Amino acid sequence: MKLGNILAGMVGASFIVLVLIGITAWAEPFDYKVIHIINPEITATDSLSIETLTCNQISVLKDMENKGILLTPHEYTSQISNYYSTLVAFLIGLFVLFTVGSIIGIRITSRKEIEEAKDDMKEKLKSSLADELKDSKAFNESIINDILGRIEDDLLTKSDKELVDKNLDEIVHKQIKMEENINLLFNEVDAKSEIKEV
Repeated sequence: MKLGNILAGMVGASFIVLVLIGITAWAEPFDYKVIHIINPEITATDSLSIETLTCNQISVLKDMENKGILLTPHEYTSQISNYYSTLVAFLIGLFVLFTVGSIIGIRITSRKEIEEAKDDMKEKLKSSLADELKDSKAFNESIINDILGRIEDDLLTKSDKELVDKNLDEIVHKQIKMEENINLLFNEVDAKSEIKEV
């Protein structure tokens, strides 16, 4: 991995953590208040007895219990376990979020690096192949022979031209003879027609 990618990931993670801290401070998801715990077993049996409490103290205790300030140990334990359960769920959510983000980031960067490596490999292969082909005499000769072979099939050679010229001369000579024979034939026909008329 490149150093720039690592730094970008660290900056992004720091930004997300700061945003989450800001949201938790602004939304105040945890309600902090002072609570008092009363243990009914101790108050009923030991130094404090219910009979020694005055009405004013009892009404204060009832008021504190109604407001949620005075809790039994069971209620207190339940609230603490709820608090830590919420905190653990929040941390698991953050872990999942960072894991998914990391996987997506790694996939994107690895795809880019694979594409870049593939393009570099193609360019290097093309340039090395071009250099090899320029220097390869055998390859050069085979290409020239292949091209010449194809051209020879389509083009006329010197011997072929001489043969064609000879054939053309023969055809022209035969044509002249045929014309002479046709003229002789016409003359014969004209002569016979004159004889019949006379």
